Amino acid sequence: MKLFKSFKKYHKNIAIVDKEYSNLSYKQVLTETNKIKKKIKNRSLLLIVLENSLGSLLAYIFCILNNHVGIIIDSKTSRKNILKIFKNYKPNYIFGSKITKSIFKKNCSEKFAFYDQYLMKNKINNKKKINRNLSLLLSTSGSMGSIKFVKLSSSNLKHNTDSIISYLKINKKDVTITNLPISYSYMLSVINTHFEVGASIIISKYSLIEKEFWKNLRINKITSFNGVPYSYETLMKMGLKNIKTETLRYLTLAGGKLEKEKLKEIVKFCKKNNLKFFSMYGQTEASPRISYLDPEYSEKKIGSIGKSIPGIKIYIIDNSGKKISKPFIEGEIVCEGKNVFMGYSKNHNDLKKTNEENYKLKTGDVGFFDKDGFFYVTSRISKISKIFGNRVDLGVLETFMSQKGYKVACLSDNKKIFIFIEKKYNKIRLINNISKITNLNMSCFELIKLKHFPRTPNNKISYNELKKLDARL
Repeated sequence: MKLFKSFKKYHKNIAIVDKEYSNLSYKQVLTETNKIKKKIKNRSLLLIVLENSLGSLLAYIFCILNNHVGIIIDSKTSRKNILKIFKNYKPNYIFGSKITKSIFKKNCSEKFAFYDQYLMKNKINNKKKINRNLSLLLSTSGSMGSIKFVKLSSSNLKHNTDSIISYLKINKKDVTITNLPISYSYMLSVINTHFEVGASIIISKYSLIEKEFWKNLRINKITSFNGVPYSYETLMKMGLKNIKTETLRYLTLAGGKLEKEKLKEIVKFCKKNNLKFFSMYGQTEASPRISYLDPEYSEKKIGSIGKSIPGIKIYIIDNSGKKISKPFIEGEIVCEGKNVFMGYSKNHNDLKKTNEENYKLKTGDVGFFDKDGFFYVTSRISKISKIFGNRVDLGVLETFMSQKGYKVACLSDNKKIFIFIEKKYNKIRLINNISKITNLNMSCFELIKLKHFPRTPNNKISYNELKKLDARL
């Protein structure tokens, strides 16, 4: 099972809408990728440094169409980290922009140039064994520049794509826009589902606060908007009405939790404007989507991640690994299905390994299901801290503080809880509030003020970067 086999079927449809160059039909996409095909040996390992551009998207499509293995990284990854990934994986070829080309001038030779992209060949011919099912290596959310990648098979991607198409009812008349980095698993999923049915993708490099983004959106008559919590927080500051177009069918939310009051406002807006709102849950390891809340229940089950997408199942286990059968009892959320990844890799030697996960993913998220079978996420296992024997859920603490008007990020070394803040809050009042919520002495907390929270490519707060700010973490 492989993606994009239907490109010939939709040869007349517009696949990519690009303001900088030109629009490409599916037939033209095949013509462009066939030009690249002549330059690369069969079944090669490709390092693809992605950005929101026509050339980048063609490099990705080429990789999928021609059964190569793509290591996907974001163009904002530092030079040092890109070279670290190159050293660990020893790719045969590299796709990237002019800036990427300059990084590899000593290690690679230029083979081909197309649009804004360069194809480079590794000067050292590294023969390596690669599992025949492997298709993509994606970094987990928040691990930009890490050598640890999620291994996804062509079957993983196809199963997840087909499932999403089914419940969102995506068709060849649909149009969406790259308002998130295309290196991000959620955005790639949006791209896969639209290409699979002959729909159109608008390439956008603009942020939501730029006029050009909205001009592009309206001219091209989008039918869906796909965002993460940060996207919707930005939209709400600007006014949700800005997104309304006559052609818009639905909105989707994934990539994290949005505050309940903000969710209510979005649901209310969608109901008023006859739009469907899909709140979803997933992880890169699941290719990436796991569940969705049917718009029919968006008010009644506000804050729920819904039920599993077609073709997979989710359930809750206790500390001993036993399935929990009663509602409202917390445990770890587990996902089973053909969308679940093959395992992790840290270097090229890991690419030959067979499926190590057996289609089962322990998500690391804590949650429960209600009496109607709807699931809820309450926290991350990794966010549980013990201070003087007291269990503190840092995720819940962040939520409570948010409800009191404080935007905070919390980390712990199990001796103290470190509270990172952006704004100039009253220190004593803030720590006093936290002390009351947790029933811990004020001496258990330390406040760290920042100009801005460091963020991942999909605009989540980067806890990895926060850890680097204090040697105790």
